[in-house]
Amino acid sequence: MKSRPAEPAKSIWGNLVVDLKQTLAMEQETPAGLPAHQDCAEQPDLGSVAAADRNEATAPQPEFQFLEKWIAKKAERPKAGSQGVVEAFLARLDQQKTLLAEFQADPDGFRRWRSAWFRKVAGGFGVSVSHDRIDAGGGLRYVVVDTLDDVSRFLDDLRHHAQTDTDFQQALEANRVHRAARLVGGKAV
Repeated sequence: MKSRPAEPAKSIWGNLVVDLKQTLAMEQETPAGLPAHQDCAEQPDLGSVAAADRNEATAPQPEFQFLEKWIAKKAERPKAGSQGVVEAFLARLDQQKTLLAEFQADPDGFRRWRSAWFRKVAGGFGVSVSHDRIDAGGGLRYVVVDTLDDVSRFLDDLRHHAQTDTDFQQALEANRVHRAARLVGGKAV
């Protein structure tokens, strides 16, 4: 049984590493004021430069300075839950209006029923106040309306109700506390 002679380890990148090193060497050799293509005849033998650097790991220098470019856009990351319950509910209402518009544009192709608060039911459309069991007041959690325009009007009225009714806002806050307790495995308050 013959064994193969030991071969030097080959890079998975093949000639790409050599080409990259040659390109970097050309950029370093070119004076800052002169373009790289100005006098190609006077460039040194890049094969010897690449051979000398073959075993050294060199990181390519970026053409721009990352920090100088992006430091002006530095910002603090918003804290989770920093949005108020009313603002969060209004954002969910906006999402429902978007889903309603998608459904109106293509009723047969609409596939996002799990996200929608409205459903096709016998006699029209059923609309929930939320996915959670939130009472909008007077036991109102679900309505059945005749048309999609009625669904839109209900969502608009629900928006106004969320902005003005303090009892509903307290119900939203209680629901948030209940969900947070459930997420961390504690008992609901």
